Order: sequence, then structure tokens, then C-alpha cells
Amino acid sequence: MKTIILSIVVLLAGAGFAFSDEASFVAALRDLPPKYLGDIPLGNRNLLIAEVAKDERRMDAASGWLHWFSDGGKVGGTSMVWAKELPRAGKGSLILVHMAKPFADGQEPAKNQTFVLERGAKGWTDVTKEVIPAEVDLTQHFRPRKKDAVVEVARWTKFERRDGLGMAWKFGPRVLDLHWTGERFIVKEAESDVLTGN
Repeated sequence: MKTIILSIVVLLAGAGFAFSDEASFVAALRDLPPKYLGDIPLGNRNLLIAEVAKDERRMDAASGWLHWFSDGGKVGGTSMVWAKELPRAGKGSLILVHMAKPFADGQEPAKNQTFVLERGAKGWTDVTKEVIPAEVDLTQHFRPRKKDAVVEVARWTKFERRDGLGMAWKFGPRVLDLHWTGERFIVKEAESDVLTGN
């Protein structure tokens, strides 16, 4: 039943209707450019939404939260993805997206995996520099919490694989927390050095 309701919301969102935050989050998942959503093709977004709607470990639309992970399948994509809706008073919400690219492809951590995006009349605009303080290293791992507007930030740690296939990356210790104020993030000391993953 949940999948049917989400499918109706997605179809209506494409028609330009105004919705609640839950529906706007689903609509954002449907039309974010692929480079901001793990390279998942636009044509596969209904499949993505139907798949994540079945599992609360993957999506909580009411909280504006997504964690896409897959070991294959028809959805496609090149990396694990987290997304979090960031509400703003009197304005449309922003969407934070983090793609765990070093985890997926073994490449060095780079500034091509974490973005904060705003939807406007001409499409999506990258507003990352406006809302994340300049001292925050965007090459780190960003993990938004499901139920509150906190993003846990951890270092990437390089390690040697047991299978003899060389070096790889894993999520390292948590170094700081970003708290959403309704307009921008502020940096706070990490509550723990462990990612909660909620």
C-alpha cells in the first residue's frame, strides 16, 4: 500500500502540484540530477523510490531521509547515497546529498561527493558553500541522521584488503557534528567518535 501511495505522490509531483515536505522529498529524489544521486539515471527513479519505500533502513520520507545502498540490481548507480531534507522557515527546503565514492570506487576522497542543493525555477543549484562552514573538509564522510537535523562527519580511513586486492577505504572515526539551524549548519564537537548510522 505504501508503494502505491508513493507512486501516486511521484506522479502528481511531476504534474506540478504543491505538497507536504514528505512529498517534496520524494519529488526531489525523482528529479535530482544523476551526478548528485550516485549517478542513478532519471529513468530509474520510480524504481528507486519503490525499492526504498519497502525498507525503513533505506528511506523515511516523513523525516526527509534516504540511505540508498545496493549490491547490484536494476536501479543502477555508482555509489552508496545518503540524502536529507533541510527545512527552512518561509522558504523551500534544501537537500543534502552525500555519496560514499571512496567506499565504492577506491579512489582518493575528493570534493565530488557532498552537496547541499536548492531547487529553483531553473532547476537545482549547488549552495554547499553558503550553508556548510568553509573550515569543514568536504572530502570527509557525511552521514545525516534520520530523525533530526544533524549530520555526523567522519574521516575516511585507508586499509589493506584481506583478499589481497590492494588498498581500500572505510568509514573512520567521527570528528565533528553539523547542526542545521534552519538556514545553515554550525559545527559542534562530535558527541562520540562512532557514527550512529540511524
